[in-house]
Amino acid sequence: MNYKQMNIETLSAAQEAVSNLLIAAGVGGFEVIDPKDFQEFLDTVTPHWDYVDEELLKRQSDRTLFKVYAADNEQGLAMLKDIEERIEELRKTPEAALYGTLEITVSDLPEEDWQSGWKQYYKPIHVDRLVVVPMWEDYKAEAGETIMRIDPGMAFGTGAHETTRLCLKALTQVDLAGKTLLDVGCGSGILSIGGVLLGAESAFGCDIDQLAVEVAKRNAALNGLENKTVYAAGDLLTVVDGQYPIVVANIVADVILTLLKDLHRVLLPDGLFIASGIIDTRKDELLEGIKAAGLTVLSVEEERGWVAITSRR
Repeated sequence: MNYKQMNIETLSAAQEAVSNLLIAAGVGGFEVIDPKDFQEFLDTVTPHWDYVDEELLKRQSDRTLFKVYAADNEQGLAMLKDIEERIEELRKTPEAALYGTLEITVSDLPEEDWQSGWKQYYKPIHVDRLVVVPMWEDYKAEAGETIMRIDPGMAFGTGAHETTRLCLKALTQVDLAGKTLLDVGCGSGILSIGGVLLGAESAFGCDIDQLAVEVAKRNAALNGLENKTVYAAGDLLTVVDGQYPIVVANIVADVILTLLKDLHRVLLPDGLFIASGIIDTRKDELLEGIKAAGLTVLSVEEERGWVAITSRR
């Protein structure tokens, strides 16, 4: 399968707004090239250096580039069109003057080019005792480590994003033995697969994107969990039956708030709800919504501007 690459050119000040926009459009993962990250790198390492090339410094600017990847099919093209419409609305906001051009370009990207480019940056990721390892990496587990093999296939979630790591960390702190897990908006299946590898008896994942479901199934097979995981395309109301002792949702704040209205239908009494995909500026709103839904907040974890909340029904 071939892919489309969408580039969105903006400024550092727009990083939060554009990130939220992409997540709301259903983008499971995207690349951000931000000069502030380069400056942070310099601030961290240059005390140990005697010299930094001035020409390298001159090439840095306030220009920030977002890279989004989508399958070259009807569903992927619809997502890109949705992003374009959301960007157009963003241009009309009072803050748009701070966001630069918000120029969009779309190009073709053969699968082999996407894969080879991705492999340069995707390395094993450690989350407590769990290690998320891309299938092409040769990694030997150390004592006490649990390995999860992942083939992202597309940017549906690799464990690199803060929200995914926060959810995985929360799962490592839960007694999963003998329990079933529901993964809402499963993406690449990392949370459901991770849950089973950490001790859950089985997991069910759903996602509105059929391609994400296929990626999740492939990743479950990579870890030998075909018989312990089930994935289906659709939303909570159409494909989920029964109640679960653990529900995880790494999606976006607005969707989580909507999910809370129907959460009691799928979450057992005394069950745990782990939610992320929440930007820190909306933390208080989500905490209020979770409490209003009759849940007790157990923990709030934050990392680089993102939040994960664990609560109990």
